[in-house]
Amino acid sequence: MKTLTKDIASKLREGAFCVVFEDDLERCWPSNKMPQPRREREIRNFAKIQGWTVAILEGAFGTRAIFQEL
Repeated sequence: MKTLTKDIASKLREGAFCVVFEDDLERCWPSNKMPQPRREREIRNFAKIQGWTVAILEGAFGTRAIFQEL
């Protein structure tokens, strides 16, 4: 979780948003260990704690989370 937090923060310093793809989300919020609504809630709580917003999108290649500064 610390590594993901640092990576997102670094990318947000460089640009307006940071996209995190399924493989990175899976490391912190494994989809096989929690229902999708809970997973999304935990990702949103993570973003809120960090002072970010997040849009969570489902697609053909899995979940993407787009983080932005508040």
